Amino acid sequence: MREMRSRNLPLTCLIGSIALVLVACSTAAGPSASPAPRASDGPAPSISTTPSTQAPQATVNAWLLVGRAGEPGLQLIEAQTGEVAIDLPPGAPDPDWHRLVTARVDGSRTTVSDEIVQPGLGGPKVQLEGAWRLPTIGSERVSAGVSLDGSTIALVPTNETPGVSRFAIASHVLADRLSTAREAELRLERVIELPGSFDYDALSPDGRILYVAQHLDTLPGAYQVRAVDVSTGRLRDGVIVDKRNIDETMAGWPIAQLRRPDGVVLTLYRGTEHPFIHALNTIDAWAVCIDLPASKASDAAAGDWGLAPSDNGAAVYAINASLGLAAEINSTELTVRRTSTLQTAAGGSSAVIVLAKFGHGPVGSAGRVVASPDGETVWAAGADGILAVGTRDLTVSRRMLEGTAVDGIAVAPDGSLVFALIHDGGRIVALDPGTGRELGTVPGDGFDRLLSTAPW
Repeated sequence: MREMRSRNLPLTCLIGSIALVLVACSTAAGPSASPAPRASDGPAPSISTTPSTQAPQATVNAWLLVGRAGEPGLQLIEAQTGEVAIDLPPGAPDPDWHRLVTARVDGSRTTVSDEIVQPGLGGPKVQLEGAWRLPTIGSERVSAGVSLDGSTIALVPTNETPGVSRFAIASHVLADRLSTAREAELRLERVIELPGSFDYDALSPDGRILYVAQHLDTLPGAYQVRAVDVSTGRLRDGVIVDKRNIDETMAGWPIAQLRRPDGVVLTLYRGTEHPFIHALNTIDAWAVCIDLPASKASDAAAGDWGLAPSDNGAAVYAINASLGLAAEINSTELTVRRTSTLQTAAGGSSAVIVLAKFGHGPVGSAGRVVASPDGETVWAAGADGILAVGTRDLTVSRRMLEGTAVDGIAVAPDGSLVFALIHDGGRIVALDPGTGRELGTVPGDGFDRLLSTAPW
């Protein structure tokens, strides 16, 4: 990381304010909404607009955490000027972006660091033999692999070895005991080797259990989830099956993942017949599968599902703006509360609400869908713009950027501003969430990640 270019930012407060991590990534990476207007605290420099299309000027500015195509690292930029304040390496952040776990390969070794984001403050490091990286889930652009308590880090090899899967486990240690103190010494605990083809799936909140997805040859996309005791490096006996349907065979390809504070991990899959959520309780090692509404779709549209939790955590919203499908999931029961068929273009009939049957349901993950801070709206990006969906009735209240493919969105913590990552050219546009009006364009292009926003 390098020193800030333009000013001495209060970065601890700045990064701490990015509590809502709004992951927005380009569909090119894999298969692959609005509250009432709020008064700003006062005028601030406006977001610049291009001379050829003089969009109305914005009355607020913001910080954006972004990435550009072809560049693995991240940049914190000012929305008004596009000026870079900080360069960050790729890695796995904690929820408020205060710390960032990174893995840097240098020749035959990998340095794993748990760093404070504030430049120059650093953090503990450990060197591993070989080339390792932090895992990613599906088309997610932010790395995973860190336990919720921050004690444990799981890494995977940069190059696969046929017939065997390896996972390196590093932990924070204090007085020779596992520690949740992020400044404690980092130590390589062990390298786990499993015969067969396994991918990283999740860690338990305390890092004591590693969950892996074992690929099967029975049919395309078939997999089963297994648990590994980190202390011994051994697979537990048995398979973690859907406790509501123990005979069901799971088959699909992951798109995105949402970790909840209670240890439940929701992984969104593109299934062979329909999308679904694999809801895994990483504390007690059980799972349920939740079906999302099915629709015939192209490969690109099928990957446009995204998920976001409600403001109070009582629900998770799963929405595909390209297909016009939405579902609200009860976070406690892990069942579908209701589904809706949305209008993807102006006009047409009202949304059709279907109350879910008992025991049948989908659940969600972060990505192309973001809930408003007041909990009244969910924004969903898709191939034909952004849909603002009211949480009271799951109907479309507003459309923004109609006819424009949007890869992701980010909302200011107070809900006063929405930023959209445009697929064509990688531009970032600022929008008024109350009216959908285009306020201006962030200088520059070629962006392929819009990871969070913070107030100016």
